[in-house]
Amino acid sequence: MGAEHSRAPIVESLRSFVERDQAPFYSPGHKGGRTLDPWLRDNIAAVDLNNLPDTDTLHCPEGPILAAEQLIADAWGVPQSFVMVQGSTGGNIAVALTALRPGDQVLVARNAHKSVLAGLVQVGARPVWLEPRWDADFGVAHGLDVAVVEKALADTEARALWVLHPTYYGTTGDITALAGLCRNRGVHLLVDGAHSPHFAFHPELPTPAERSGAAATVQSIHKVLSGLSQAAVLHVDTSQLDEASVRRSLQLIQTTSPHFAIMASIDLARRQMMTDGRALLDSALSRAREAAEKLARIPGLTVLRPEHLAGAGTGLHQLDETKLLIGVGGLDADAREILARLNSVHGVQPELAGTGHVLCISTIGNTDTDFDRLTTAFAEVSAHVGRRRGEAGGTLTSDLLAVRPEVVLTPREAFFAPAETVALTDAAGRIAAEAITPYPPGIPLVMPGERLGTDVIDLLMALRAAGNPISASDPTLGSVKAVR
Repeated sequence: MGAEHSRAPIVESLRSFVERDQAPFYSPGHKGGRTLDPWLRDNIAAVDLNNLPDTDTLHCPEGPILAAEQLIADAWGVPQSFVMVQGSTGGNIAVALTALRPGDQVLVARNAHKSVLAGLVQVGARPVWLEPRWDADFGVAHGLDVAVVEKALADTEARALWVLHPTYYGTTGDITALAGLCRNRGVHLLVDGAHSPHFAFHPELPTPAERSGAAATVQSIHKVLSGLSQAAVLHVDTSQLDEASVRRSLQLIQTTSPHFAIMASIDLARRQMMTDGRALLDSALSRAREAAEKLARIPGLTVLRPEHLAGAGTGLHQLDETKLLIGVGGLDADAREILARLNSVHGVQPELAGTGHVLCISTIGNTDTDFDRLTTAFAEVSAHVGRRRGEAGGTLTSDLLAVRPEVVLTPREAFFAPAETVALTDAAGRIAAEAITPYPPGIPLVMPGERLGTDVIDLLMALRAAGNPISASDPTLGSVKAVR
């Protein structure tokens, strides 16, 4: 045995991370186990069980899992809910398999999670991509404006509208108005609500999609509540989608060996919200709002707050104030450098940094001490890097949002078509076999099945020259995957 086999690289990295003293402003919401039920926390290995008579079976529940699903539906105020152990990713794919058919037109927000694209690939539906509301001040995309959806519904024969509610950054479109449009047109409203499981438990959080007429709403219990990673639920309006169809879809994609600790954490998170949720969320909102005020007073920083909202009918209609989207464009440093200093010098770990912003996810698991460290750290970083002189450099964002590639194939057709790797400089006119997503704005510039026109190629080359981060098979953009 080689000496290297005495190592366990994953465990070593995890141990190093855990043993650092950090203020956690990232998912999952339990923040290192702080809000997990103590018995579950101490017995995670013991409850790593198989589908036994005493434990029930996820794929066809008849006992405690079914009872837990009924309690979940009652807690969230929906006709039926389903336990999921493969995150909102699995839920979004199940929604596609249940609600859509090959060839169906479906309106989809362009900033949809890649699991929505995965569902479209599996089903073979024809997406009509809709541009979300762009926020140049913070460098992020929000929800869909109602007017954009209304026009698309009039111009297409779409069978469904698929929206993100909320965005990663905690902002939402006008879900009540969007649901009304869908109801009037007889189309399904499908909701990726990964970051919304707490909305139903506090009146000062955004309107819950699952109570607004959505046919299906997917939520990640682990992101902001006390669920273990991959804990999720799927809420369904059974007057629009029937139970048997949903179960059939879930059986195709969910593991037959689910981790009972994940399912138990969903059960316990539901109980926690129903017994103490209002008080816990009161405190979480209070701490986050106080921190937002302090951060906004630090030179060079701005914080997305209710006064930035654009009103009814817009893609910036409501805000989850437990999310702290901090604009850092006024500081003389890149957001990634700021994040690195927050972490390495102050032990403060945000969720992410994008061009011009840092996102911190706070939950019921964060403490006053965490927030004190956060605000103190940002004050030091501001003083350390100083204010930016003049305007921030251009990000080509306006050009990105203006480009509309020609749709030639469905995502499924492009995925299964023979593909090859071609140099970016030789790709003009070819059909993309992959999504290419610049950050910012985090909206795919190219989707599978779209033509790589000369305008797209020129813009991709400009992005490459500017050092803009790109999510693609080749992040350097030396080459792209194209249909042969």
